[in-house]
Amino acid sequence: MFYEELKKHRESLGISLEQISNKIKISKSVLAAFEAGEFSGLPETYVRLFLKAYAIEIELDPKKVLRDYEIFIGKVQEETEPEKRDSTNSFLSQKTGPVVETVKKRNVAAITVVLVVLIFLISILKQVLMEEEKNKPAPVNPVTEKLPVPIEDVDTTATTEGPIEEKTNPVTPAPEKLTLLITTSDTCWVRVITDGKDTTEANYQPNIRKEWKAETQFDVRVGRPTKVELWLNNKALGPIGNAGIPTRAIITKDGIIRSTLLNR
Repeated sequence: MFYEELKKHRESLGISLEQISNKIKISKSVLAAFEAGEFSGLPETYVRLFLKAYAIEIELDPKKVLRDYEIFIGKVQEETEPEKRDSTNSFLSQKTGPVVETVKKRNVAAITVVLVVLIFLISILKQVLMEEEKNKPAPVNPVTEKLPVPIEDVDTTATTEGPIEEKTNPVTPAPEKLTLLITTSDTCWVRVITDGKDTTEANYQPNIRKEWKAETQFDVRVGRPTKVELWLNNKALGPIGNAGIPTRAIITKDGIIRSTLLNR
């Protein structure tokens, strides 16, 4: 009977009546009665609605199931033998549902495997790129020698009290270089040549503190010698000339080794 086929097909799918009941919201006892061929407990309208929902849930053609129900209750005549064979084939074709479901599951599994492989390859590639980044040589920062400040950048904010306190708190120079410090008490032209190649020349304002570094020698030329004080490695060098007479001084680690007058 058709209701027995319904039960067999449901069981072949591994679906329980309780699962179908929870999903389509039809009492489990009603579904069990349908599978036992008992349809008299409900109005026909409800029977047809419930049978249709039940057939859809177990992947059968609801029109075919309702047709079999009508034949069962005698509402329509049973089909001829050829038609029965066709109906049987149609009914059996519904059983291919589990096969289709199996194919779907296999496709999902294959896609899952492909995704896992892709994720693994991406993680490997990321790790390789990180290793290459780590092995890159560190960028080399070129060492730039501190150049003398141009005249327009000279700090003019020093106080009028002069550099007296600098004598008691000299700047500690680097031991491998000579450090020459010049302070001005009035406007004065100064030219400094370090190691015979780097030249700085400017008219400095009063109360300017300017510093140079050299390897071996300073060649200092001053327009107003009495308006400047010279310090070598934090040691005062004393006066280098007379007022109003431009003077040239050659300075090494031993101090002022030569002082001459300039015609300027």
